Amino acid sequence: MSQINTISEFLLHAGTNYRIFDMGRAIRPIASQLFLDIELGNIPAPYPRQQHAWFGIVFFNPNLATEHYIWFVKLPVEEQGLVINAARQQFLQIVVDALGQQLEKDQHGHNQLPENPFTFVPAQQQLADFNSISRQSLKLPPSSYHALVAQYVQNPQIVKWQNLSIQGIADAVAFSFQGNNDSRLFTQFKKLALPVQLAVCNSFENHQLDHQCTEMLMSWWQEAPYAHERLIALLRALSQSNEQGLLKKLVQDVLMQDGWINKDILIILAARHWRSLHAPELMALFIGRLAECDTEFFIGLFKDLVQIPDTREKMLAVLRWPDKPANLVAVIEQLFTSHTV
Repeated sequence: MSQINTISEFLLHAGTNYRIFDMGRAIRPIASQLFLDIELGNIPAPYPRQQHAWFGIVFFNPNLATEHYIWFVKLPVEEQGLVINAARQQFLQIVVDALGQQLEKDQHGHNQLPENPFTFVPAQQQLADFNSISRQSLKLPPSSYHALVAQYVQNPQIVKWQNLSIQGIADAVAFSFQGNNDSRLFTQFKKLALPVQLAVCNSFENHQLDHQCTEMLMSWWQEAPYAHERLIALLRALSQSNEQGLLKKLVQDVLMQDGWINKDILIILAARHWRSLHAPELMALFIGRLAECDTEFFIGLFKDLVQIPDTREKMLAVLRWPDKPANLVAVIEQLFTSHTV
């Protein structure tokens, strides 16, 4: 065990090829060297959530490339987002105790780990998207559920949308970014049943959307801007959109509309659109709306945002704002009392 200090080293020592995906705030592939730097505490985890860094790890023996295995790992981080070394070492000890220093499928029951505090089971939607994205990354075909969704997208008036699966929809989204026939998903989107549109938006949050797709989704939402479920779906779908200018305008419009703002929206903005809040005017609007909520909610979202590395200093700067309104002063006093900062 003394020779192995990181998950990366263990996977390499075991002779596997692997892919790492950050799953903290949507699913994002990350380079193996970046993952190693995060493990070692050289850099903070870029997308922490609930005081943990969340990862999906797909690995396989290159000589048995048809057998792929997945670990979902969450590592605790300290207040500045650095992985706690002792926790990582404890997880590695669990791995070595369960599997030895080799990942031998036949001997160790398909590389399953015993129940432990460092692994997690993703929610159904995230699991479906992870399966699709990882299969795409490994150049594997989509699941068997994809065919029916492809048929529905082509003929939404004929195929019953009720028969579609979340996995099939996730596949359709993930593989539409390969430039194959599933690009119909974008051109047919407005013809799909609303429940399917919402499911597609949920999967979109794990992909980088271009200008055309972003504009299409904005147009779809503007057909019913006061439909709460559409706004939530839109904000999720645009989580990784490349159109930062459009996103900032959208966030500004949302924050300024009394009819659109509630706790669900504020949570989505904090969880998915924290970069837009870097703009001083949007941060002021966001904090103003947050201060209108109860103290516990304010502290929870502040604590969430202050742990994101590229947002931490901007959130701490809020505490030093001059001429703060009385309600913000009061909630900040409670924030210090709670020892959150």
